Formats: sequence, structure tokens, C-alpha cells
Amino acid sequence: APDVVISIKDGELHVEVVETRQSQLRVNSLYDQMARAALASRKNSTMDEESRTHIREHVARAKLFLGNVRQRQETLARISRCVAELQEDFLRGGVRKLRPLTRATVAQQVGGHESTVSRATANKYVMLPNRKVIPFSDFFTPSLSVKDMIKEMIEEENESLTDKRIVELLKRRGVRIARRTVAKYRSELNILPSTLR
Repeated sequence: APDVVISIKDGELHVEVVETRQSQLRVNSLYDQMARAALASRKNSTMDEESRTHIREHVARAKLFLGNVRQRQETLARISRCVAELQEDFLRGGVRKLRPLTRATVAQQVGGHESTVSRATANKYVMLPNRKVIPFSDFFTPSLSVKDMIKEMIEEENESLTDKRIVELLKRRGVRIARRTVAKYRSELNILPSTLR
């Protein structure tokens, strides 16, 4: 199930953090009333000091917990909007348009720390406008679009392209990559070297 849904409405991207059961958490109204009574003057209260302290402390802890849950959702929403903005071409045009993106870049954009972005997106899933659900981590795969480009080049080659030639062609497209990285990606794609194709 997706944690975030990205859709296109009237040509605009819309990002929505799916509400979970956790977001429906609240302090029991009876406890909330008791906490207010415990904060009132001691003379008007029928509770002993130990009960008042217990109620006040636990309601305060519950409210802090609920505040943290809300903050977590707001953080995920900010990060999701930033990623959608930075990867708009991918969301509209597919995997070939996926730009290299790091958690550090997103952290800088949202004014947070890279570890916050990492924790907020860990084990989270996003539904794309095409209704496909992917792990949030797929947005941060800097090599995915490069692999796709390498695969496309090899599929369309008239003569076998060497890894060195692929590096040169990628450089013309604005992608700087080492020859050994091309060889690694080619191997991961189960594509033979030029001498065996």
C-alpha cells in the first residue's frame, strides 16, 4: 500500500500523504478532561496528588507522541513534494526521464538533514501517476536512468559499441561516467562486451 500518492490533476502534480490508522490517534477525552481537572486548583479536585501527577505526566507524554507523529507526516509531505518537483519529468515521462538525485540534495532543498530524509522515506512506497507503486528509494537511484540509456544505446547499435565509446556518447548527453562503471552497469543488465555481441 502506498504511503504517498502522486497524481496529475489539470496538468499539475498533486502530492498526498495517505493517512494511516496512526494519524487517527488521539488522547482519550476522559483522560483529557481528567488532565485539565488535575491542572485546576487542588482544592476543587477529588484526586489525590499521586493520581494528579500520574494523569498529567501520561497525558503530556501522549500529546508529545501525537505531535511527533504529526511532525513525521508533515516531514514526509515536504520531502514528497520536493522529490515530485525535482523528478517531475520522470513522473510525467517514465524511467528514461529519471534524474540522478541524492538524499542530500533533497535535504538541502527542504532545509533538513540527509539522515532525516533517509529515515522519513525508509520502507515507504509511492504511487506514481501511472498507478504503479514503487519504493521511495527508487527516486534516489542515481544509476537507473544511466543504465536505461546504456541499454537503449546497445539495443539500437549498428556496430558493437565498446564501453569507451558508450562513455563518449553519454558525455555528449551530459552524463559523466567512468568506463569501468559502464562495464559494471552493462554486466548488471546481462549484456555481453562488444567483442562478444
